[in-house]
Amino acid sequence: MKRKLREMRKALRRVSSAIKTVFGMPDYDRYLQHWYETHGAPGIFPMTEREYYMYALRERFEKGGVTRCC
Repeated sequence: MKRKLREMRKALRRVSSAIKTVFGMPDYDRYLQHWYETHGAPGIFPMTEREYYMYALRERFEKGGVTRCC
């Protein structure tokens, strides 16, 4: 039962991520995964979820540019 619930949550996260990608919405889980794989270092921390969404909104609407870090 717990395994099925875990698998269902994982599937829902993937669907959510895909939907956000299609509509150009920021995806904090994807950002964290990328950050830890690429930029992570001891003593340096990623943006909080709120900071990330504010950053993504500024990038999209004020600068009108690409919404990615690299």
